[in-house]
Amino acid sequence: MEYFEVYDERRNPTGRIGERSKVHSEGLWHRTVHIWIYKDNSLLLQMRSKHKESFPGLWDVSAAGHVETGEEPLTTAIREIKEELGFEVHTNLIRFVDVKQFSLTSQNGKFINNEITHIFTHEFRGSLNDIVPNPFEVEQLKFFDIDHLENLLGNSKTRKEFVPYDNSYYKWILRQIKI
Repeated sequence: MEYFEVYDERRNPTGRIGERSKVHSEGLWHRTVHIWIYKDNSLLLQMRSKHKESFPGLWDVSAAGHVETGEEPLTTAIREIKEELGFEVHTNLIRFVDVKQFSLTSQNGKFINNEITHIFTHEFRGSLNDIVPNPFEVEQLKFFDIDHLENLLGNSKTRKEFVPYDNSYYKWILRQIKI
């Protein structure tokens, strides 16, 4: 079982610890990480496994996960890259960008994901063949050209293929990668 520290909507710790299923069924605020991996003018996205409880089969952030009780976000980021993508990254090669809050629901409102998300980027220097995705987490990996990705996200038909973060978040992260 996974346990997370519970926060209020202003990002203050409540002192409570919640089990993963309870945190999501009750919509309790908790910390997560997003790691956006890029190379040249491309962004690596993963298609979530069809067996995931939230947003199965949709394109999502390169790697992501929950900050477990007592864990620091940077430690979580390194752990999630290893668990989901099968390679190790040294802490000095990950750049902290910002913290944002998201509220997403799935399963007809039964799964409420209120996240305080620590966002990181990593410039990847290898090839797609160097990545060994975890089949329980990742269905497929693909480097998307940033300009092409902006077009896909702006098209109502293709937008449905991506986890439904607000479009402003996708635009914001693409600007971060272009810097």
